[in-house]
This record gives sequence, structure tokens and C-alpha cells, in this order.
Amino acid sequence: MVPQLSVLFSPVLVPKAVRNELFKLRATKDRLQAIFSTYGFFQRCDGYDQGTVDFLLAERARLGAKDRGEVEAVVQASQFGAAVIVDDPWGRELASREDLDFHGTVWVLQQFYQLGLLSSTLGECFSVLRDREMRLPWGTVNELLVSIGEAPLKA
Repeated sequence: MVPQLSVLFSPVLVPKAVRNELFKLRATKDRLQAIFSTYGFFQRCDGYDQGTVDFLLAERARLGAKDRGEVEAVVQASQFGAAVIVDDPWGRELASREDLDFHGTVWVLQQFYQLGLLSSTLGECFSVLRDREMRLPWGTVNELLVSIGEAPLKA
């Protein structure tokens, strides 16, 4: 569904820590590299204030958390005046503190559904993410599915 992202966002900037996290698995790395080479609106972005990233990470490090990807995405969005896609609850809190427009995967798929950009049902899309062990608010997903007349996902 990468091409559909250009309907919602242009460009899609991917910070270094997010790329590094996705590059941990060979299949994901290959897929992401293919996306970068195929879609011009999907771009690597390393031009954001690393000092701010480090400062915000120091707050999380005291709690034993490692959220560099979320912090880089929020700092990048703040610098460029962009929306940020973040599912992690702390990342969403940070985006809110920075007064940013932020959304998550559920919102993105809901937008695709409303715009008629899905080639399968919304439930099938979420089922794939569940099978890939994505951490999403599954209760919210099921509420959305029921609201559009689809069956909720089974645990």
C-alpha cells in the first residue's frame, strides 16, 4: 500500500533510527530499499536536530526505554512542520507535547478505506498486520471494523 501513502503525505520522510530498526530483518531491509528506489516521494531523512533528539532520549533512557525512532520522527516533523505517523503511546505523547499533528497506522488504513484505495477489505489489511505481530490498539481496530459493517478480528 506504499503508493497510496502519496495521497495522504508527500513526501514521506523516514529518519535514520526508523530505517535502522526496519533494516534488522533482511526481508524488511530489502523491501524498504526497494521502496526507496521505486517511489520518489519516499525519502531518507537525516537532516534534523540531533541535539534535540539526544536531549529527549535522555528523558527516556532514565526509564530504561529505547525510543530513538519515535524521537527522531517527532523532532523531524517538528522541524519540517509535518504530520508524524507514530503508534507507540509515548511517541504519541511526545508528538502531542510538541503540538504536532500525529496519526497512527489505524488512521492511515481508515483513510485508505474512506478514499477507496484498498484492494482488499479493511479487516483483511488489519489481519495481515496482526499476523505480522504488529502492536496496534486491537480493541480500537475491532470497533472500527464493526462501525463499517465488517466482522471484528478474532484473537
